[in-house]
Amino acid sequence: MAQLTGRKESRMRERLRNLYLAGILNRVTSAAETSVPYLSPQPYVYFLDTKGGELAYELGYLPAPRGTESKSRLMIAHDLEITKFHIALHNALQGQPYEWKQWRGELKDILTIDGESHALIPDAYFSFQNKCFFLEIVKSKESEYQNGESNIERKFTTYLAYRKAFAERYMCEDFRVIWVFPTKERVARILSKLETPFPYRKFWLTDEESYERNIKGKIFWTPKDFRDTTYGLFA
Repeated sequence: MAQLTGRKESRMRERLRNLYLAGILNRVTSAAETSVPYLSPQPYVYFLDTKGGELAYELGYLPAPRGTESKSRLMIAHDLEITKFHIALHNALQGQPYEWKQWRGELKDILTIDGESHALIPDAYFSFQNKCFFLEIVKSKESEYQNGESNIERKFTTYLAYRKAFAERYMCEDFRVIWVFPTKERVARILSKLETPFPYRKFWLTDEESYERNIKGKIFWTPKDFRDTTYGLFA
């Protein structure tokens, strides 16, 4: 935040604390609290409280009042990764106009596939230069349903069925889905698993280190051709 605002870090810490005391921001430590006295305290993660969401809306920074009184520590790492990706994208665009959405209620959609209802809730949506993307941050291990299908495979299937409804809702012809995994090794395992059932270029997979180092590079692989091709957001 100090880098984004051009302020000194000490000044930014003071501002955040004052906004917290005023009830505009809320905060939580980034890991479970510990009772061991010699361990260093965990850093705070700040987010808009309900009062801050109302104020941001009144000032024109949000399309609707959005804030929360609490945030689960189990989701902190996941939510921070969304923010880190957003900042990396923002810096890479260097002032170019773009759209960004990440409010769950705004992004949620319900699809019917083979008579069953499927909820689709991306972690974020963004677009620039007439290109549209959904973002999926994966921190936890894959879970499996009774039919052996993993949660990632189910979401792949849902996204494949989403094209028509997407075009009507977002006024964009097509989209890509960016999946961010913790490591390259995990990306490789997922790609090998999905190349046969999902041989599509719609899904772009990368790892945290790659996008943090150079989000403008060709750092994305697809199940269709990951063995010999990479893709980039700006290519």
